[in-house]
Amino acid sequence: MRGTIVRLIVAKELRDLVRDRRTVMLILVLPALLYPLFALAGLLFATSLADKPVVIGIVGAENLPDDPAFLNGERFAANLKPDDDKALPSVVKKLEGDPLELIRTRQAEVVLVVPAGFAEDLKQDKKPKLTIHGRDGDDRSKLAVKLTTDVVRAYEGKLRERRFERKGLPKDFDQVLEVEDPQTRKTKGKKAADEIRDSFVRAFPFLLMMWLVAGAIQPAVDMTAGEKERGTMETLLISPAERSEIVVGKFLATTTFAFSSVVWNVLWLTGGALLMESFLGYPIVSLPGLLLCVIVGFPLAMFFSAVCVALGIFARSTKEGQYYLMPILLLTMPLAFWSMMPGAELDATTFWIPVTGPMLLQQKLLSVTADPTPWEYFLPVLAAQAVWVTLALAFAVRQFKREGVLFREMGAKPRGFLSGLIRRKKRTP
Repeated sequence: MRGTIVRLIVAKELRDLVRDRRTVMLILVLPALLYPLFALAGLLFATSLADKPVVIGIVGAENLPDDPAFLNGERFAANLKPDDDKALPSVVKKLEGDPLELIRTRQAEVVLVVPAGFAEDLKQDKKPKLTIHGRDGDDRSKLAVKLTTDVVRAYEGKLRERRFERKGLPKDFDQVLEVEDPQTRKTKGKKAADEIRDSFVRAFPFLLMMWLVAGAIQPAVDMTAGEKERGTMETLLISPAERSEIVVGKFLATTTFAFSSVVWNVLWLTGGALLMESFLGYPIVSLPGLLLCVIVGFPLAMFFSAVCVALGIFARSTKEGQYYLMPILLLTMPLAFWSMMPGAELDATTFWIPVTGPMLLQQKLLSVTADPTPWEYFLPVLAAQAVWVTLALAFAVRQFKREGVLFREMGAKPRGFLSGLIRRKKRTP
């Protein structure tokens, strides 16, 4: 195989891809437009949520005892607010009437009913009942119900302390032991950063894989089925280049374009992660791990590029080649979801799987934890992916050497077993 011929084909294919406005728009321009729009949509959603707080109605508020305080004007008492109260702004209103009717007429997202004699029952050490009504199928009402339930649970703890004080017992009389877990030692900002980090670690390899597929299928189809439609495939075949050199050139051009699109998307995602880090004050992602994650993505780009080139060669037209995107996704999704399942680990049974192994390794590289990075699987994962890339590329070369595949009749329908059987029956006298 001659390197100069391969380099010439790679340069020619990349030049044609850059000139194709549709490909550049899909791979390069679209992410630059979508990511700021997603950020703007999230900001607008948060702003609208803050401007329109949920209404929590209380029927029978006059039945509440003065000590401990349950309300502070149109807010809950400060010592009853849960940690996520800022995420859901609320206004408390004293209402009268049927709570279900108040919910139905949307005078409140949730209604708390305080029965008559509530304060007296508490003084007599009885167990009065508080009832919370919400609206089924309404997300805002569900969030309001959760907020109200958390406040009532905190209020229950304050009432229990008052009851112990009346009996001359310490406030923590019912606590037989003190438990300190990792979550209780974390601040609110640290908890939020950990949640975002865990979501980012699992979602980032999946997004990277999706962009690899999108970045490989479009150029691969254009280089193969597109050339069949334009009539330039015959010109390329009569050139001095061997067919294996043509396939390798198209494969390398597709890999370069797909990997470049991934790097472009990683830059945007990294900017978003750094912006979150500056806002929360805690690390979201490991930048060295992110760099290694991109390196691990290169064999994935080669694998998808080889598969897409092989399928593109088999396609008769660009339209038919686009249809092959769905089977690729259907075969890739289970492997990707496997790596995202709880309890999935990178070990001797998963490192060799085409998509699952690299995604599990990327999750380990991205995580900001004290767990040791499984470096012992780094080279085995790359070696296993090299085997899959070699097999996919060999399949593409084999497809390109078959005249029946290269010169399939445009618009001809494949004759399967059923259609052939029908034709034979028609010929039967």
